[in-house]
Amino acid sequence: MFGLDQTTFMSITAALLGFFYYVLVSPASKSRQKLPPCPARPWPLLGNITSLEENPRQQFKQWHKQHGDLFSIYFGNTLVVVVNGYKMIRESLVSKGNAFLDRPPMVANDLIGMRDAGLAFNCGPAWKEARSTTMLILKEFGLGKDTLAQRVQEEVNYFIEKLADLRGEATDIQYIIHISVSNVIASIIVGKRFSYDDARLKKAVESVVQLASCAREAAAINYLPVLRYLPGDMFNSQRLLQATTTMRDFFAEFFSQSEVDEPGENFISSYKQKREEKLKAGETTSLSDKNLMKTLMDLLGAGTETTSSTISWCLLYILHHPEVQLKIHEELDQVVGQNRKPNLDDKPRLPYLDAVIKESQRLASVVPFSIMRLASKDVVLGKYVIPEGTSVIPNLDSVLHDPEIWGSDAEDFRPERFLNSDGTVRHREEFIPFSVGRRNCLGMSVAQTELFLFLSAMFQRFKFVLPAPGDLPSLKETFGLTAVPAAYKVRCLDRLQENVTKS
Repeated sequence: MFGLDQTTFMSITAALLGFFYYVLVSPASKSRQKLPPCPARPWPLLGNITSLEENPRQQFKQWHKQHGDLFSIYFGNTLVVVVNGYKMIRESLVSKGNAFLDRPPMVANDLIGMRDAGLAFNCGPAWKEARSTTMLILKEFGLGKDTLAQRVQEEVNYFIEKLADLRGEATDIQYIIHISVSNVIASIIVGKRFSYDDARLKKAVESVVQLASCAREAAAINYLPVLRYLPGDMFNSQRLLQATTTMRDFFAEFFSQSEVDEPGENFISSYKQKREEKLKAGETTSLSDKNLMKTLMDLLGAGTETTSSTISWCLLYILHHPEVQLKIHEELDQVVGQNRKPNLDDKPRLPYLDAVIKESQRLASVVPFSIMRLASKDVVLGKYVIPEGTSVIPNLDSVLHDPEIWGSDAEDFRPERFLNSDGTVRHREEFIPFSVGRRNCLGMSVAQTELFLFLSAMFQRFKFVLPAPGDLPSLKETFGLTAVPAAYKVRCLDRLQENVTKS
């Protein structure tokens, strides 16, 4: 090649790769002597991408054990620091949180032309305005009030009847759970709920599931854009584009309809009203149709995947621990009975159910790696320096599964760890499934309301049993942006029918 013999060509290539390695990614270079250790030697140009396992949860756990609360990995030539342990995560996201408010660019936004839009991946003043406006609108729709609980309760009633229609047949109900949970946030956004057979909502929910499942592979494209052009969609860029486009199309038809809706009738019309108020007052605003569209997509994604997956995990844990379900039934029968539906006022009187929900959130750790942050300046964490522009991954697994916090059985399902000796709920500051700091989950209150109202109604009405004796589903997960249970079937036995038969 170029008139060079093979030996000379290989020598020059090796020298060039060595140069790139030294200049771009060598952790030993002088400017990076205070960086956290790198557990695996990065390859030139590729970094540690080839070293990461398909599901890196156990790998990160081992690296945390070997190298401490901070370690470095490289995506291409981009430095990424993984933050572990409650104290270090709290220091980075709370004590020094202002330096880690930004997000690195994400390929999902770039593919649909929505970089720097919406809630999840926006930065700076535009993100602050988007978050404050969204919180204001959600409060107007009942966030933290009984009106939100009533909206959730309405959907729960439809969901319970849907499960009753299964008549005890062994069924994978995860998709039904996804549809029902997404209906809560969809009803806020567009002002109405959808039937379970509505093709539009079904496509939107399928896109949410697809987005979460393919996001992990697609993340590599953020740092090595050339991977997008490899044949066969190896890194899921086309699947990602398809999913985000479907979500966008779902909301598009409601944009024009919102022009005739009364302000406050739904999220879309309320958002546009807030924008008009600012414009009439002569204020500068980043509220726009593009920001609104991306905000809706972020709300649907965040409001569907984590809550529905937690409910599915809870049922799966119950199948593995039938004695826990017996205790839940005893508590519900004693406190609520069968003559009315559980409501939020019952929550303090149902401590065991509350503990079961919390333990499901803790052990499942549905979002094991909180969405990446970006250091906006040089920051000292512990004995290391995190340079400006570094991507940061808060490893929530390292807190939620820490045996020093939860005991030597931290990998086991044991709701009693959330109960005091007198049977009341034990509140732990290390319980952070929604992350911590100013960019923690905006929908935390909605999710907590949904989890309690859905699961309390489900256990009040049904006994969940194996599809067949001895046919115990695996606890294996499918890992993407979130950790969701592998498909499994369950029988929902109607306790009302059981009581009628007994009488």
